[in-house]
Amino acid sequence: MFSQLKQPVIDNLEAYQVDFERGFLPKEDPLERLPDQFEIIENIATNLSALLITGQYRHVIDKVQFPDISQLETERQIKRAFLLMSIFGNAYVWGGEIPATVIPHSLAIPLCKLANILDRPPIVAFSSMVLDNWRRIDKTQPIELDNIAPLQLFLGGIDEYWFYATAIVIEAKGAPALISLVQAQKFVNLDNTALVSMHLQKIVAVIARMQAIFKEITNKCDPYIFYHRVRPFVGSWQEPGVIYQGVSDTPQMFVGGSAAQSSLLQSLDAGLGIKHDREKHESYLRQIRVYMPVAHRRFLEALEMGPSIREFVLNNQENYPMLRQHYNECVQAIEHFRKQHMEIAVHYITKQAPQHKQGTGSTNFAHFLRKVKQQTTAHLIS
Repeated sequence: MFSQLKQPVIDNLEAYQVDFERGFLPKEDPLERLPDQFEIIENIATNLSALLITGQYRHVIDKVQFPDISQLETERQIKRAFLLMSIFGNAYVWGGEIPATVIPHSLAIPLCKLANILDRPPIVAFSSMVLDNWRRIDKTQPIELDNIAPLQLFLGGIDEYWFYATAIVIEAKGAPALISLVQAQKFVNLDNTALVSMHLQKIVAVIARMQAIFKEITNKCDPYIFYHRVRPFVGSWQEPGVIYQGVSDTPQMFVGGSAAQSSLLQSLDAGLGIKHDREKHESYLRQIRVYMPVAHRRFLEALEMGPSIREFVLNNQENYPMLRQHYNECVQAIEHFRKQHMEIAVHYITKQAPQHKQGTGSTNFAHFLRKVKQQTTAHLIS
């Protein structure tokens, strides 16, 4: 049996804010309401849809005086406040007839303070809109599509609701794959081909459950409504950028909210040794890690530095052909998930967009997903 130099393994998932049952979703349900002294924030959140629809939103934000965010006492309070304030920022930029290029100081200053505390950019991202934006309808039941609701939306409605609900449940369904990646690395160090193989099989089954949830998005989220009513509010700050008044006079440019910012698929890549074009696609995937929670970034780094599952398979494939088969099944499962993501992106973005506006953030999203899918397939071991 092949023996390789032992690499450090992840031995404390809590240190990376990874939960055994929920994965990257928080172990404790997100806070549903801030303390009373932050009532003005909650009031705006409650009326956000009405304010946007009636065109009153920017007028309200221009006049409001937000409370001192230093009064927030817990991480759950900080995450709740950042969720709402980042939504307020995006709503301010995109919630008028023409995009705003300046976020007023009354909003920009507390938003940037919260972003600095969490070490994330001051814009809506996957980490806030999905990981920190849900409640269980029945607190005694698990996270499932029939028991989950987003806490905050922009315009609201079933399409926006369902879009975020499916993303939340996919994260929960992916949790066992994270556990199996960590366990597989441990068994690589122990030269245990049988148990590495077992965890690879578990990962395949998990990805299948993720795909099943992903398919559900088409049931209650219409592509036209998604593109024209949901997607605009999570857009990027592109040229000429956005000024955060009272923070900096230099316009800032940030990537908009995207499923590419999820740590889940990047973890599968990291754990299974799937690498992408370093100059383009891998560079972009690494750049958007800044939009992830800090602990999750460290988890990705720890997986990358851990024992190489791929090298273990390559060095044992002749004596243990089933190990190679199970590794390839993992790669194929990830490729199929990315193919499904690409098809949905084409249906929901490319086909809905005028030719000059295709893409998400600074990328042509469908083209990006196609290339990443192809690079995944290239990691099959023959």
